[in-house]
This record gives sequence, structure tokens and C-alpha cells, in this order.
Amino acid sequence: MKSVRIERINSEIQKAISYIIDNEVRDPQIDAMISVSSVETTPDLSYCRVYINSIGTTPEDEVLARIKGAAGFIRGR
Repeated sequence: MKSVRIERINSEIQKAISYIIDNEVRDPQIDAMISVSSVETTPDLSYCRVYINSIGTTPEDEVLARIKGAAGFIRGR
């Protein structure tokens, strides 16, 4: 069972990453709407797994590669 604290942290991380992807990541080759579906953080906050969905004309594997390429920028923000 996850603690309330971890659930709140997951929710805040999900909101922050969604905002960054929607408003700050500028990649003209991504023609898709990207949403963060869920976030899982370890209890010690050392790892965070983010699950995304995309809808659009760009293939999902290309969207994932582009988002992975922007991971450093997203982490920094």
C-alpha cells in the first residue's frame, strides 16, 4: 500500500511534467497531443517512472524517442 505522501508527490510530479511537455518542450517534429497518464515514485524518491500517451500523426515510438531526448531539459525544469 502506497502512503498518502507518495501519492501526493506522484500527483504533483504528474502535473509538473504535463505542464512542461505542453508549454515548454518545443519540438516541431512532434505532431501529437501528449498526456502523462501516471507517475510512480519509489518510497525513497530516488526513481520516478512516468507513463505517457500520445494521440496524433507522429508514431508513438518516435514521440517516445523525442521525449526521452528532452528528458534532461524536463528534469532540469
